[in-house]
Amino acid sequence: MMTRDPADPSPARRALVTGGAGGIGWAICRALAAEGVRCAIADVDAARAEARAAELGAGHVALAVDLSDMRAASGLVGRAAEALGGLEIVVNNAGITDTSGRRIGEIPAAEFARLVAVNLGSVEAICRAALGLLAPGSVIVNIASGAALRAIPLRGAYSATKAAVMELTRTLDAEAAGRGIDVTAIAPGFVRTELVEGLIAAGRLDAEAAAARVPLGRLGTPDDIARAVAFAASPSGRVLAGRCVSVDGGALAAAGTALPATETKPPVGTTRLAVIGTGAEAERLVRVAGRDREVLHVATPAALLEASPFGAVIDMRGCDVTDTTRALADVRDLAEVLETRDDGAGLAVLLLSGGGDPATAAALGMMARLLALEWGPRRHRVNALDWSDARRDGMAELALWLTGDGAGYLTGQSVQAGPARTQFAAGAETRHETTD
Repeated sequence: MMTRDPADPSPARRALVTGGAGGIGWAICRALAAEGVRCAIADVDAARAEARAAELGAGHVALAVDLSDMRAASGLVGRAAEALGGLEIVVNNAGITDTSGRRIGEIPAAEFARLVAVNLGSVEAICRAALGLLAPGSVIVNIASGAALRAIPLRGAYSATKAAVMELTRTLDAEAAGRGIDVTAIAPGFVRTELVEGLIAAGRLDAEAAAARVPLGRLGTPDDIARAVAFAASPSGRVLAGRCVSVDGGALAAAGTALPATETKPPVGTTRLAVIGTGAEAERLVRVAGRDREVLHVATPAALLEASPFGAVIDMRGCDVTDTTRALADVRDLAEVLETRDDGAGLAVLLLSGGGDPATAAALGMMARLLALEWGPRRHRVNALDWSDARRDGMAELALWLTGDGAGYLTGQSVQAGPARTQFAAGAETRHETTD
């Protein structure tokens, strides 16, 4: 499954993925392997991990581990690095939940402790070990959950552990900054894993009712999450360091208020990109996108009225705007044009903010959420990108990912990001930047 370009002179990266033998973890391993990453698949099911490593092919390894054992968790990073000959990526994916329907006080202490150990204790132990072993330029990706942001009763301490993982990610990233290591989190929504499929088959979960609460009209797949993890673990994903990105079809933004599905037109069926705005950053985005996309560059949304079909729109006008009233009016004008066109389903829209005004960023973030809910029945995706710094290194690459297939289950989000920070290697200060 190794599809890395043989002409690429850079050494193959190596990754440890916990819980890698099934569900989201296995999808992550496949996504990383497709980019040429060699994987150490760590799982409590040793036989299954061995089979998965063999399926990926030569260069991948399996590691048996029980992550409720903190000594085993702490030693796992070293085992993976030894087996692969080094390590640049750590993905803390393994986790368990309680599906018994018991209240917290009804769960035996030993079962409760095991859930907390696997979901939280092992994550911290592995992160701590990784910070002592990984070289500058490496990345840790923790799998959090939408449950970290809302309580899910009768699931034990699941929500509590994931809330802790989300905060742990921020704390550890701050600690790791001086070592040149990034720590990021991805928060999946409701995903059709083997566990969820079992609940559906047993009649304990109504899949149609659950999907109706998701603006994009479907439950997520493991591949939806894997694509986000692969980006976060890539050099372009370094701009997300210390942040958590929700990949949930807009469920968190909807908070149970997703609009009912309506008949939609066929998908747009084109990767053509429309970029709105003037200035250096818009020009750079057009240059970067033009490497593999057809790009239409316009100054205002009105110019899109007579344009041929496009599959994505990036509105750069909010990049340097500090007038919230103007920013909101700009979005309304864009929405009017897109309502008028409505030439297909599945359009991806991204609103940029980064002028240094928190009120404008908050307003554009909420507008993205509102439009995501209103256009969810059409399967349009709308997100905002809140860029935190005057330096724009990496912004174009992130914007393009957010409007591409890799972020196909991400909508209604205000994604916060900033330039890849200064890294320290061998005592020398080095900036990791993207170039045109």
